[in-house]
Amino acid sequence: MQQLDWKFGPHSVRYEAPDIVLATFVGPIDLDEIKRAVDVYGEIAQKYGPYYLIADIGQSQLGAEPRRYLSENAKADWFKGSVYVGADVVQQTFGKVIALGMLFTGKSRFETTFVKDHEEARAWVAQHRQKHKKKLG
Repeated sequence: MQQLDWKFGPHSVRYEAPDIVLATFVGPIDLDEIKRAVDVYGEIAQKYGPYYLIADIGQSQLGAEPRRYLSENAKADWFKGSVYVGADVVQQTFGKVIALGMLFTGKSRFETTFVKDHEEARAWVAQHRQKHKKKLG
């Protein structure tokens, strides 16, 4: 059976077919933990293709070194879009910086948004899917 759930420290990542990854981060995120998260993100993209990342970061802190690692090693083409749940102003700023850094990996567009809760996150994903379908068809 394929692994659909990953846990490292207090943090977790879950793949939901067909194209959603839920990541929950609680407390400080150290370099080894962000390396594991990036590895998991890449594994999922390789197995299932691009996906929407819904990252619950409201109860977490990401230091400079892990933030730099994430920006330099996560690939924009893994994602259809990223939704950050519960981010404060500082986290939103860093989220935008990370997204900007990922654009330099070659993808011409990378959508990132910030919402208050999971319901809003799923609504954004549904709306984004619908908008994308209209462009394709």
